[in-house]
Amino acid sequence: MRNLFSFVLDLLSSLLFGLVQGVLLLDRLICWVYDLPLWAGLARAFHFVQKRRALCAFTLFVPVFFVPCAVLTQPGTLVVANGRPLGLVAETSAVPDTVAALEQSAGALAGADYTLPVSIETRPMRAPASQFLTADELEADLIEASGELDTLAVISVGGEQAGVCRSAEDAQAVLDRVKAQYTTAADEDVDFLQEVRVDQVVAQTSLAADLGAVYDDLVPQLDVTSTRAVTYTEEIPYETITRENDELDQTYRATLQEGSTGEAVVTAEIQTVDGEEHGRTILARTVLSNATDEIIEVGTKNVGIGTGDFIVPVTSYTFTSGFKMRWGKLHGGVDLAVPEGTPVYAADNGKVIVAGDLDNGYGNYIILDHQNGYKTLYAHNSELLVSVGDIVAQGDQIALSGNTGNSTGPHVHFEVQVNDEKVDPQQYVTLV
Repeated sequence: MRNLFSFVLDLLSSLLFGLVQGVLLLDRLICWVYDLPLWAGLARAFHFVQKRRALCAFTLFVPVFFVPCAVLTQPGTLVVANGRPLGLVAETSAVPDTVAALEQSAGALAGADYTLPVSIETRPMRAPASQFLTADELEADLIEASGELDTLAVISVGGEQAGVCRSAEDAQAVLDRVKAQYTTAADEDVDFLQEVRVDQVVAQTSLAADLGAVYDDLVPQLDVTSTRAVTYTEEIPYETITRENDELDQTYRATLQEGSTGEAVVTAEIQTVDGEEHGRTILARTVLSNATDEIIEVGTKNVGIGTGDFIVPVTSYTFTSGFKMRWGKLHGGVDLAVPEGTPVYAADNGKVIVAGDLDNGYGNYIILDHQNGYKTLYAHNSELLVSVGDIVAQGDQIALSGNTGNSTGPHVHFEVQVNDEKVDPQQYVTLV
């Protein structure tokens, strides 16, 4: 117990001794600082300042206030519109340039001269660079100060003005509405066939039209194009193959094999204009079943049935008279002047039903029945090369031309009859 007590007393003695030493050291330091010549100099300076306060204040202001102000600011122009400060600009010329640009823009859209309804004053002033207005900010402030201007959206179609909206968003909404009337959610690459532009123009707000009116004006001027991917089932048509048999009569026709359609799945891209298809590109085609050809056998052996297409009965001629009233009665055919003995050919397949001179003015003449409602007549021949009942083919020689019957010179009188009624041959053959 005694040892513990002695230890505590020694510790306290050591701490007390150290504290006394520190106090004595601090006292010496204070005395040393107090004895320095600095204090005398400060006293003299303070006394000088008291006697020359104005000079000292100026000397202090220059480095503390004037120099920083000169370094951190720059000269500019304060713009005052209708008595209200708008802000500062770096160049005075920016104000009239901006005003002129606004007046030109508003006048161009209105189609007349326009004057900005704003009283503008300018004053020189210095300010930090961050306080100066940009060109866009100056323009926006002048637009607001006018009270009647705004940035409008002008829609042009093919370079011509087509509508004016209050904003670009309104213009886009109208254009989207025009597109929507011809497109669906499945359409892609929706666009206009014409060149369409939306330009932002500063002009009088009153020039902006109602969106409904702009829409009505745009609809007749615009065509909407789009593409659409579709998948559908397509019928594959069958082909008809005709096999000719010259041993069978023309009247023979038989189906040797029935035809049947096939089926395919097609993926296509359809191009539309105003909702109507204007083109189709096949992207893929998968055949589900092939078509089966129809095979038909027909007879080609001529039995006098005409084709319905006629040829001129002579190869070289002079067209001298047409199908018309002549000498008080109908001249029911055409006259083709040729030298006597010129070959006369059948205008089409047919059967000879008249061959001879029946003393009716035709002289030696032939009538072919083409057994399809048509008949042809060849008159004034010098010689007949066929007889009644003969079957002839188109282009077969049937007579030699002449000058028999009521004829004023060698020629071929050629007639066409439809259901026993005479018609103008020039409806069926071309004569030169």
